[in-house]
Amino acid sequence: MSTFLLPAQALAFHTNPSSSSLVRRSSTLASTIGVIKASSAPRSKPVRPSPLGASRLPLRGILLAIIVGFACALTFNSAVTATIYPCEDVDRYYTGVDGLQGAALMKKLNSIVSVHQSLRYKDIWFALKILDAADFENPEASSEIVEIYSLRAVPKSLAGKSEGWNREHLWPRSYGLRNGAMLTDLHNIHPADANVNSSRGNKYYGECVATSTHCSRPANNEAAADTETDQERWAPPKEVKGDVARSVMYMAVSYGFQQPNGSPPLRLSDSPNIETNEMGLLSTLLKWNELDPPSSAEKLRNDRICKLYQHNRNPFIDHPEYANLIWKYATNEGKVSLSDPLYWKSSLDIS
Repeated sequence: MSTFLLPAQALAFHTNPSSSSLVRRSSTLASTIGVIKASSAPRSKPVRPSPLGASRLPLRGILLAIIVGFACALTFNSAVTATIYPCEDVDRYYTGVDGLQGAALMKKLNSIVSVHQSLRYKDIWFALKILDAADFENPEASSEIVEIYSLRAVPKSLAGKSEGWNREHLWPRSYGLRNGAMLTDLHNIHPADANVNSSRGNKYYGECVATSTHCSRPANNEAAADTETDQERWAPPKEVKGDVARSVMYMAVSYGFQQPNGSPPLRLSDSPNIETNEMGLLSTLLKWNELDPPSSAEKLRNDRICKLYQHNRNPFIDHPEYANLIWKYATNEGKVSLSDPLYWKSSLDIS
């Protein structure tokens, strides 16, 4: 808390002397002045004290003390009432997770991250201007954001404009996103160039293979040089492949169970299917998660979503190893395919 120093004259009058003694002292002074002036101006009137003038300094001191006290009270109150969210204590946030694998780990993480504050869709614009600011250490002062697929810094003022940037859902809306928290979840939304976003459409994540037809590099003229796409797959820049993988893994955990509106749960698979809300390619995402570990910017974004907006975290940013513990465990121990729907249906009690 800041230290405030009152002027000496204000402190001197802080006790507010009685009005009678103050008038007596003023009267004595006035009489003396009257005698001195009598020799040169015998008919002048004696100087009388002004009650208002005499109390001006004490009033100033009192008012200043009140103002300072009020400011200190506000500062103290705001410090005492500042909310600390459970997600800010990263170690305690994942209590009970140690030792779990496969479906058991997925269930536990779901219970931790799925309940969170959701934003209105129109408020996403303002959040992205902070979360994806070009100067991520000073986001409020930054006038630009960074687009996820082009990695370009562009003005915040171009939000929503045809020649600017818009809100890209990494897990596409057509793969099971409905209204509500799953549609506005900030862990799944990044700024993207409008034209590049349109080119990606609802393609699942993956790299061109030998059998790919019409593989384009870059994926779009406005995209980064190391992006690529064919008729079904979309690969982001190498620098953010891990970011993308961890975002869609979060979605599969946070919304991997039956939704309140009755829509099917979200799942990751090596056989993507819009009808069953299965997004992919899971094996590629697991590889990206290992090759591109969380950066300081990605970690800070996670922290800010926790503290400023949703009050939850993406566990795969804090613990990238959880990805293999969930999905590779199903393969190694359960002797099933990564994308086997029967395994996940029975293990997660999905009806």
